[in-house]
Amino acid sequence: MRSWWIAVSALLAGCSSTDVNPLIASSPDGQVEIMAGRFRGGSLAIRIRHHGKDVIAPSPVGLTLADEPLKRMRIEQSRRPGDRSAQAYHELTIAARETEGSRRALLLHLRAYDTGAAFRIELPRTGSLHALRLAGETTALRFPRDYRCLAVPHDKYLNSHEGDYAPVRASTLRPAALYDLPLSCRTGQRNEAIALTESDVENYPGAYLVKSKALGVAFRLTPLPANDTLAAVLPATDAALRTPWRVVMIADRPERLIENELVQQLASPPRIGEAQWVRPGKAAWAWWSGIKAYGVPNAGFNNPTYQHYVDFASRFGLPYFVIDWGWAARPRGDKALADVTRFRSGVDIPALSRYAAARGVRLWLWTNWDAIGPDMDRVFALYQSWGIAGIKVDYVYRQDQVAIAYYHRLLAAAARHRLMVNIHGAPVPRGLEHTYPNLLTQEGVMGAEYNKWSRKVTAGANVRLAYSRATIGPMDYTPGGFRNVTSKAFKPRHVLPEVMTTRAQQLAMFVVYPSPLQSLADAPQAYLDQQGRPQAGANFLRLVPAVWDETRGVAGEWGQWIAVARRSGKRWFVGVMNDERSRTVTLPLGFLSEGRWKLHALIDGARPPILDGRGGTLRAGTSLRVPLAASGGAVLVLDPEGS
Repeated sequence: MRSWWIAVSALLAGCSSTDVNPLIASSPDGQVEIMAGRFRGGSLAIRIRHHGKDVIAPSPVGLTLADEPLKRMRIEQSRRPGDRSAQAYHELTIAARETEGSRRALLLHLRAYDTGAAFRIELPRTGSLHALRLAGETTALRFPRDYRCLAVPHDKYLNSHEGDYAPVRASTLRPAALYDLPLSCRTGQRNEAIALTESDVENYPGAYLVKSKALGVAFRLTPLPANDTLAAVLPATDAALRTPWRVVMIADRPERLIENELVQQLASPPRIGEAQWVRPGKAAWAWWSGIKAYGVPNAGFNNPTYQHYVDFASRFGLPYFVIDWGWAARPRGDKALADVTRFRSGVDIPALSRYAAARGVRLWLWTNWDAIGPDMDRVFALYQSWGIAGIKVDYVYRQDQVAIAYYHRLLAAAARHRLMVNIHGAPVPRGLEHTYPNLLTQEGVMGAEYNKWSRKVTAGANVRLAYSRATIGPMDYTPGGFRNVTSKAFKPRHVLPEVMTTRAQQLAMFVVYPSPLQSLADAPQAYLDQQGRPQAGANFLRLVPAVWDETRGVAGEWGQWIAVARRSGKRWFVGVMNDERSRTVTLPLGFLSEGRWKLHALIDGARPPILDGRGGTLRAGTSLRVPLAASGGAVLVLDPEGS
């Protein structure tokens, strides 16, 4: 690393005497360090260490401006915030300036948390009368070794952000591929794992990762739809250009990445004011099963069918029913854009809303993003008058600067009319759910719907999601498929689809996968028989919460199996998911507080739909051995004795 140079002497005037190195921010526990410097060519650089060893080797940081490229930079000063005692991070701002030309200033913000590190660039505007045009970034993250990673490649910028986070070595990443966030990797240092992503994207495009010239990845900004040579245009009135936070999540064990909250911690503060009306929960959902309703003549897009699902939600204790594609009027045919202010023949949304409210259930409505875009407030005011709880906005597919602005506008408008939001056909989370708490969940995942037309949703793919996509934010996978078959017996079908995992794995998804809106994928008859009695495992779905007070990654083996514990009040839930190889695993129960605990468990039975119930009493600090079938799983419910 002869090209790596830290200019310490130029910084001393801007730092307190207590700083060991004025270019390093260290985490509160001292184990994570992010440092700034520059390469000999004059470009800025960062480096990230964990336990004293590189997880990100010296890496370039910079912007590519379309009209007047930045020139060699000189580091002038560093500054730390005054009071750091109550913060979960330590921060450092590096001030740099061009050594020639316009001598523009640039700020590099560094943050070090116990769970990782982040940095962002800020380019202040100095009275220019012209718009600033950004072509891209020179920022990259270089690896000191050939990391083992989980990655989803795309060929085009416009895509649904759905795919298998398949195993790949960093050295074998495809040069032309656009890799979605996050990129999760094993570093080769003990059990250490990292995940690379971004947070707080505004007035800026979302990024992909691409293979860099050196071992590692570079950030590739999504170009503007109207001009693919530009990534962003900022008007002259904007005070500064700020990149998103570039985030490196770090964990001592891979399964602990799912505990990480850096993406949310780095997001802008909440903007919607009082939000007691935002109420997470579980929902009935008709689309996945083919809108099947037992005992309803002519089941389909009509109120009697929807009432069947509302009745099920009421009996099952679900606060919501999500009405998907098909309810809205389509005067020019089903392939044309829907009129989401009117409903098709046989559907009466206000009447259905009143029917549902009388049974303690509220409705969510599917919408197309194009259909609501021109006049959001008018559409949302209408939905509010109908008593609608939330909207499922579909087919966005984009993360360019224009689309990012749309998400902010959408969520602010929805909040004005007390509507919760679920975004589908969407990019992966970047902390927007923290800034707008009415965003409960979003897609950007290869979820249960793929069982309808493919064999892609394997147990292994499901487990890999827990080490990758599930680590960065809410994920509308839509679990709960109860037609469980072996991989050999599985056949894709659009109506009443099957899943090639055990029922225990489907139950475990409700614990492992984060989503404050959990839509139960299957039809009512999958969960309740004709007499209204619960099918095997259905009672667990009634019990499991949609939001949690605490999360722990308990145990696992990278991409092969995982156990996640989440607490709601005094009760702990544990979800265990396994790939296609049967095994017996050991779960350490160190997350339990002292005392004795009552255990109720559901584990894999003799066939995929069968569940075996286990119970007993155990002490905190012990461990539990759990057998897992191929493509299987388990769920545990733990209550303190005497509760």
